[in-house]
Amino acid sequence: MSNSTRFARETDTRSAAAVVVARQPILDHVERIVGFELLTPPEAHPHEATAIVLAQAIADIGLHKLVGDRPAHVDVTREFLLLVNPLPLDPQRVVLELAADEHVDDELLAVLRDVRAAGFRLALDDYREATASDALLDLAESVKIDVRDRSEDEIEGDVNAARGRGLNVIADGVPDRQVYGFCRGLGFDAFQGQYFAEPVVVQGASVPTYRLRALSMLSAGESATFEQLERVIAEDPGLSLKLVKLANSAFYGGRAPVGTIRQALMALGTTTVRRWAALLVLAGINDRPSHLLETGLLRARLCELVSARTPGAEADRGFTVGLFSVVDALLGLRMPDLLAELPFDERTTRALAEREGPEGKVLAGVLAYEAGEFEKCVATGVSLVDIAHAYGEALDWTDGALVQLSN
Repeated sequence: MSNSTRFARETDTRSAAAVVVARQPILDHVERIVGFELLTPPEAHPHEATAIVLAQAIADIGLHKLVGDRPAHVDVTREFLLLVNPLPLDPQRVVLELAADEHVDDELLAVLRDVRAAGFRLALDDYREATASDALLDLAESVKIDVRDRSEDEIEGDVNAARGRGLNVIADGVPDRQVYGFCRGLGFDAFQGQYFAEPVVVQGASVPTYRLRALSMLSAGESATFEQLERVIAEDPGLSLKLVKLANSAFYGGRAPVGTIRQALMALGTTTVRRWAALLVLAGINDRPSHLLETGLLRARLCELVSARTPGAEADRGFTVGLFSVVDALLGLRMPDLLAELPFDERTTRALAEREGPEGKVLAGVLAYEAGEFEKCVATGVSLVDIAHAYGEALDWTDGALVQLSN
């Protein structure tokens, strides 16, 4: 079966009873998440794809679960706006994204005035000064400029034109650190793109020895004994306190009170304690962008859930692979250097370094899903429907985990 045929079959969400939707973070100049764009597979008719995002994703998964308290950016078309008016959405939670060169007529402008009057914000996607509609610009709050495969002069000209109209400017499709640095220099208000999901590591970073030692033991998997885990956790009083507090939290409610690391290990099990200890070590890294930890949590849980559904893959190994796929950026180490420091077995190492083996393919599929590259996701051999089914649960778990890590 060809990839295109598999993609068509897997994206028939009605028959699969799954909502295929992903989110891509939008970040400000200090890399705090200020919104998410909802991504969905392209359908035969663009306005139908938008309807799937708005109706199915929000109804089945829930807007709060998808984006938390941050705004959701949703692509809309002229056809969709004329079809669904008024919009059954909270205008304080949603930013409507319309193509900057969309065909404009009196009917569309009337609808846009209605949605603006209702409190919705409007962003114009793929803005270029030469082709953007003046009538749409008058109604917009912001524009998104696709910075891929464009000259610096072109980008700067569009930024200046948008600024001249008093519009906020978002850099879309940021591919790498060099382009990101250029866009920051131009004063973009926000940034979006695959670079923020897989950022390039800054060379020369120094990692405290105790962090590497703790992660080395915590990543040792089943080879780490009960006593070894207890000892390495006890070496860090702050980590010990947080783990005991976690074991007594509502996240693991209904258990007998826990007062020591040994009791936590006995109550929660070595796998759970090892996992949370690693998360707490990573959460204590304060000099790296916070969105990296959130990305790692979501990716880890998603890889775990999908691995549990994937023949030959192991759920716990999937979690580890997903989490450690961002640890290089969190620690400021190149992945080969990180893998040389940590006692992963060959299977986990190949999954992280080469995307090989069952969990490596799961990671490749999840990375493609995160980027909204749904056809590429199917090409990895991982079930798109399995990822879609697991996505809402992974988002829910990530929200809860972030609360626990911040306490």
